Amino acid sequence: MKALRLFAIAAGLVLCACSSVSITNQWRDPAWPGPPATNVVVVGISRSDTMRHVFEDTFSQQLQAAGIQAAPSYTQIPAGTTGAIGLRDLVKSSGAQVVLVTRVQRVEQKVSVTPSGPMYGGFYGWYGGAWASVPDVQQYDVVTLETSVWDPRSEKLIWTVTTQGIGTKNIPKATTELAQTLIPKLKTDGILR
Repeated sequence: MKALRLFAIAAGLVLCACSSVSITNQWRDPAWPGPPATNVVVVGISRSDTMRHVFEDTFSQQLQAAGIQAAPSYTQIPAGTTGAIGLRDLVKSSGAQVVLVTRVQRVEQKVSVTPSGPMYGGFYGWYGGAWASVPDVQQYDVVTLETSVWDPRSEKLIWTVTTQGIGTKNIPKATTELAQTLIPKLKTDGILR
């Protein structure tokens, strides 16, 4: 059961599933000469074809809305394969200058307990207060994603970030939030135009 739950979360990755995304670490290759890219291939690493398609389509749409050409990788790379040849062909045929890859790095289960307040008034006051002040206990998942950008000409990593957010099953919304967090950062860092 636990393995099935983790698979569902990992498949859901990409899909990040983060209701509010924060960048926790980042790196940019200071030697990358650029210029900022205007054409991107989007890759979502997931065991679920459906989740991968939703992630890649949604992130590609967000890039296009920001004025960047984008192609989802699933159109050329068969499910369940590393697809290096297909990816190379897609990069070449699309004219992509960079490849953006997102994968789940880890999922941590957390528990939040809201404590109850003090109870007064002898036994009967305490008894009523005990029912009214039962602590609120919630379990949730913190999803850590790694998003990296590669230069297909040199085959080198040029930019990477890790992000964290609260897990959710609404993959389109989570992917949109991830994209809306990362695309401005990619532009500010000179990776995208």
